[in-house]
Amino acid sequence: MKKLIIKISIGVLAVLFLLFIIFEAVIPELQERHKYVSMGKEWMSHLKQHPGFSAQGTGYPIDVTFLYSDSTDENLRRLRKQYDLDSIAGQGSETERIINLMTWVYGLAAHANEPAVPAERNAFSFIHLAKDQHMNINCYMKTVILNEVYLSMGFYSRHTHLLPYSHEEEESHFVTSVFSQTLDKWILMDPDFGAYVTDKKGNILGVAEIRRGLISGAPMKVHHVGRSGLEMAWFNLGNFIEGANYLWFLSEFVFKMRCPEYSRFAQDTVRVREFFELIPDGYKSEQLRKYRLTGRGEKIYSINDETIFWQKPAGISR
Repeated sequence: MKKLIIKISIGVLAVLFLLFIIFEAVIPELQERHKYVSMGKEWMSHLKQHPGFSAQGTGYPIDVTFLYSDSTDENLRRLRKQYDLDSIAGQGSETERIINLMTWVYGLAAHANEPAVPAERNAFSFIHLAKDQHMNINCYMKTVILNEVYLSMGFYSRHTHLLPYSHEEEESHFVTSVFSQTLDKWILMDPDFGAYVTDKKGNILGVAEIRRGLISGAPMKVHHVGRSGLEMAWFNLGNFIEGANYLWFLSEFVFKMRCPEYSRFAQDTVRVREFFELIPDGYKSEQLRKYRLTGRGEKIYSINDETIFWQKPAGISR
């Protein structure tokens, strides 16, 4: 009789716990679903209204050339040695090493929306905050780390600022674009989400391909690293309930994109910095007539040529 009572009690507790989860987690997410679906439709409409880049000329003379620090740079060599990045990268294929390095940066800290960003903006500073001070950091800080990690390992890499159709001063996202010589193209690595994207054949995609895939409705798969099976199950359940996932998120931020002219250690501490920004057809064409200066010492050149923006690094022969 006592055993039966114990079993019933455990069953009641399990039901109560399940009801608690439903009321505390599931129902609030369901209430947000309509809003998220509506937002996704709005973002996709912006992409579909501005799908292409027809290489319109600019009103100013411009030589779009991207530069990259060599891995022999003193700070980059120190970064590689201090954190034993060769061991973290492993001995696998090029893409395996790229993913391993991204996985390590993703695992340094959880996400924070608006952390305090120190004046010293480089991988050493941000890794110290994450590892030693146990501070959560944001997408900007993680991509600074990963960009410098890739450069230190001899990869061509760009800190890539993904921007929405509007309100870019309020919302944007940073990822790292790294050139894979094996794949002969730029691919996206997102150390904040611990994610990369492939097509239906398993080919890793870059920002440009993801943007085109979203517009055309091509099947794409998101790969999340550094999470257990249980964590992924809970994560996917939340996405399903909300009607939101990583590709939904990216659909807002791949409208236009911005990269620095010179990818190097502590690039954001340079007083005057130049950026190239890729904008699609039909979007603020006046920006193609004159470069812009920001209050943060940034000089932004808008261009409309996707091929030039995603050009191969000068050191790549084929």
